[in-house]
Amino acid sequence: MLMEKVWLSILFFLFCCPVYGQWALPHISVAHVRTEPRHGAEMSTQALMGNPLRVDSLTVNGWAAVTMPDGYTGYIIENSLTLLDDRSLDDWRKSDRGIIASLHEVCGYADSLKCSPVTDFVAGDIVVFTGAVAHGCSKVLLPDSRECWVDDGYIMSLDELAFTGMDAVLEMAYAQMGVPYLWGGLSTKGMDCSGLTKLAFFSSGIILPRDASQQVSVGLPVRIAELIPGDLVFYGNQSTGRVNHVALYEGEGMVIEAAGRVRRNKVEAAGAVITARRLDVGSLPSVASHPWYYSKNVE
Repeated sequence: MLMEKVWLSILFFLFCCPVYGQWALPHISVAHVRTEPRHGAEMSTQALMGNPLRVDSLTVNGWAAVTMPDGYTGYIIENSLTLLDDRSLDDWRKSDRGIIASLHEVCGYADSLKCSPVTDFVAGDIVVFTGAVAHGCSKVLLPDSRECWVDDGYIMSLDELAFTGMDAVLEMAYAQMGVPYLWGGLSTKGMDCSGLTKLAFFSSGIILPRDASQQVSVGLPVRIAELIPGDLVFYGNQSTGRVNHVALYEGEGMVIEAAGRVRRNKVEAAGAVITARRLDVGSLPSVASHPWYYSKNVE
């Protein structure tokens, strides 16, 4: 009986607490995050290439339990990740990085003439500049050390990512018109309602909470009659106050929402309104201020 308990303890330790790098960067354009360490589990969100993740543990069946910069947690299959120790993460954070700023999916190629594709990219993917340029393209390094060329029109310096006003946020959201709804989606390939709002603000360097039920906790309440472009409108069960949908107000009584697909809709037609929020972006976390992206004090 004692040996059985010892063996069970060893198995538990191996399953939950194996040796691992403390950090990880997805090395595919969009990594799926599951609620459990198995492919059949619900996809709760996604992690974009080159965005830092804290690895909380690794499982023996090839999954990493991770925490994302916004505090959201889940499991990512390990073969989608490049694991890093503290020193490697610090090297990455000191590197000359670029972020994909295209409104839609683009490709990285093996040469500057764009003959052989290496990977796809979506808005928000982060890579490292190598310094090489040719034919209007920049050569970049992916988290797993693959190299490819990206059209300069689709990439910008991560150091320049900043909020410049709601027009840019709305432009990103509006550019997704017709993109299919995807539960847990957070990219230009497919997104859910809060994924759309999170992506729109992230394209301007602002890190929103992941879910609609979390996003409703940021910002200040605003009356529907006083909405201005960039406000968030929340919908749900009016009797309980439970929020289950969010949309981005674009003006003139219209919102942009992900419901079936990304589309425009009248404020009152998108569901039963619970509340609306006006964001003070200066008080929200940003890529520039987040310690996992830039600061030397990482926890």
